[in-house]
Amino acid sequence: MLIRLLSGLALLWAMAPARALEPLSIYTDEWPPISFEDGGEVKGMAVDLVNQIQHRLHQEQPVKLLPWARAYNFLLTRPNVLLFVLGRTAEREKLMTMVGPVAASEINLYCRKGEAEALRRLGDKLQVQPVTAFRSSIFLAVAKQHGFKNIVESADPVQSALLLHANRVSMWSEGDSVVDNVMRKAGLPAEEIELLQPLEKIDLYLAFSRGTDRATILAWEQALRDLKRDGNFRKLYQRWLPGATAPMQVERVGVEP
Repeated sequence: MLIRLLSGLALLWAMAPARALEPLSIYTDEWPPISFEDGGEVKGMAVDLVNQIQHRLHQEQPVKLLPWARAYNFLLTRPNVLLFVLGRTAEREKLMTMVGPVAASEINLYCRKGEAEALRRLGDKLQVQPVTAFRSSIFLAVAKQHGFKNIVESADPVQSALLLHANRVSMWSEGDSVVDNVMRKAGLPAEEIELLQPLEKIDLYLAFSRGTDRATILAWEQALRDLKRDGNFRKLYQRWLPGATAPMQVERVGVEP
């Protein structure tokens, strides 16, 4: 009787559906054309990519747009969080799992049109001039790494553009692939600014928080590989960033899930 009962329980266990993975909370920030809000809808190159991955995984979690600092805090303090896009640093590799790259960017310093030559003549004194970048961003971190000390943190890239426009700062640290779109979002002509100097080239990733299920992360990684292998990623990238070179490698770095 006991053997028959145990056999029955084993059969029921085998027939039970697999444990459903806990759904991800998915966040991004205002960084056009990578991610932005338009008419109450979250759009952008990376948003389309995330939605395509979800479609392949038969998932449909909504992408929520939040201020970067708040979304980044969720990434650091909550399990089952996906934040995109995020620049890779040695410090971040100890805090999260990153899959990508899903985009590439060059971090540059920008200034108001006609002021670059005078700023360059400052030499080492340039590093004490006020520079803006948005809070908790890779652009702020890179500016600090290059010795800039007088940093005015903004809430988002649009506020950075407005600070530069209003002569509140002398420089703006930002990614080259988004500057024109950010200026347009701020209601400013792109011709109002000019390149002062390049700082660093970076790759950008999908970032998963500690405590996120390993199977979930591996599934997203494989879906990204498939999108790059079948050519859909390249098509998506070119649609949003015409002429830019799409990063075609895939890696998982940081905390082992």
